[in-house]
Amino acid sequence: MKRSDALVHKTALVAMITLLLLGLGSCCPEDPYADYLNLIITTEPKSLDPAFSTDITTGVITALMYDNLVRFGIGSEILPSLAKSWEISDDGLSYRFYLRDDVTFWNGKAFTAEDVRYSFERVLNVETTSPQTWLLTPILGSTDYMQGKADSLSGISIINNFEISITLTSPFAPFLGFMGAPATAIVPKIHPDSASVDLKNNPSGTGPWMFERWQADRQIRMSRNENYFAGPAKLKGILLNNMPEVLTSAIEFEAGNLDVMAIPSSEFKYWTRSEVWKPYIHKLEELGIYYLAMNVQRKPFDDKRVRQAVTLAIDREKIIYRILHNSATLAQGPIPPGLEGYDSTRTNIPYDPEVARQLLSDAGYAEGCEFDLWVDPGAAVSQTLEAIQHYLNEAGFVVHLVRNDWNMMRDAMRKGETDAYWGNWWADYADAENFLAPLFHSDNAARRNRYSNPEVDRSIEKLQQSLDPHEKKLLAMEIDSVLIEEAPYAFMWYPTSYTVVQPNLKGYVPHLMPNANKYTDVYFEDEDTP
Repeated sequence: MKRSDALVHKTALVAMITLLLLGLGSCCPEDPYADYLNLIITTEPKSLDPAFSTDITTGVITALMYDNLVRFGIGSEILPSLAKSWEISDDGLSYRFYLRDDVTFWNGKAFTAEDVRYSFERVLNVETTSPQTWLLTPILGSTDYMQGKADSLSGISIINNFEISITLTSPFAPFLGFMGAPATAIVPKIHPDSASVDLKNNPSGTGPWMFERWQADRQIRMSRNENYFAGPAKLKGILLNNMPEVLTSAIEFEAGNLDVMAIPSSEFKYWTRSEVWKPYIHKLEELGIYYLAMNVQRKPFDDKRVRQAVTLAIDREKIIYRILHNSATLAQGPIPPGLEGYDSTRTNIPYDPEVARQLLSDAGYAEGCEFDLWVDPGAAVSQTLEAIQHYLNEAGFVVHLVRNDWNMMRDAMRKGETDAYWGNWWADYADAENFLAPLFHSDNAARRNRYSNPEVDRSIEKLQQSLDPHEKKLLAMEIDSVLIEEAPYAFMWYPTSYTVVQPNLKGYVPHLMPNANKYTDVYFEDEDTP
């Protein structure tokens, strides 16, 4: 007999509370972490060193401990941080940053322009082995420095302790956004060797939360930085609890042991229909996209008609409604809403399996079109992928789901051995260029489906160099249109997140960029919890 979501939750919660009560002794000591914010992480960070921030979890965690020259606001706006202001030359080649003179690292060292130069050279230093060097390669002299042909980065000039100039090789409009990415956070200059500082397990930043302890696969603990330049946080600390299991997180949240929880799709109905929790749910249109990428150099996807047929064959709206519980928006192209270049007037590609079959027939696949669709089992999208497989098979495809871990998938994609793969992309910085250049320019490593179009390359390069917001918007829309027509991806949906917080948690505001929320303004207000 199938039980309702509410009954499942109630039964699990009662069982847990019973176990807790059985474990109580005659004395209940005061909780030393009562004024700590309890958050969830679902995976371990790759490192606590910002130079290795290649995933969302690592980026979010390091951003709590470190600051950048600039920071992202609640939306896509770029705001002052360690740099109180800046000037950009008319030709877009020179950036002059005016730094704060009241900032110290946790160890008491004063922050200066030398730390900025050191931090950037450290990322570019081959001995550091950072995978995020691309964020700083626009700087003049970066290639010579990485190749060991120069002892310092020629594009960085220190004017004085609190003023620094950065010169680029060529105009690059997204560069200011790069300065807010986790990997360009500022670390203290301690040793003369740029690669010698071990921050992977011993962080040292200027941020509002100071590292205390990392218990692998369990918890990361941080305490409030009383000397934070923007003022100390309202709470005493943060506990990042590693909880990959959805039901465990839900039970712990309802028991009051967690303060913030992202609602997973599988739990969406329970939480959003609950009269108790509904007032405490925050909705956010994310800067991300899910897609089915096709290798345009392998049959059958070397034919544009076959690629176009994939999107037409899938009832994306029904998947969003029935499986994702409306926690997504139908994708029109690669650029998500919220960025300049997104075209809200564009007509959605419809679900039309008949047209898909005709396109396959025209392409010479009237008797069926077979391909392997690779997916990382850790992505937890089995139901979604099975639905996609069903729709494609109904329209004349023969789809085999190939499940391999991410490392094997990535290796196969780099070698061009995958027919197609399921993927997603999240913003590193709030610019439409971030959804175009890394995925579709011929020179970028993330272009794992072998798509190459000289026209698109030229338009992307022009977009990167333009300092005119209107021109940038038109260029992004133009590139968007070409990619929709050529269909190297089947653009599926833009994710929407729903986050529930405890009723007594005040000041919580969801931020568009994952690394933007430093949780300095949240606090607890005494009131009854449900």
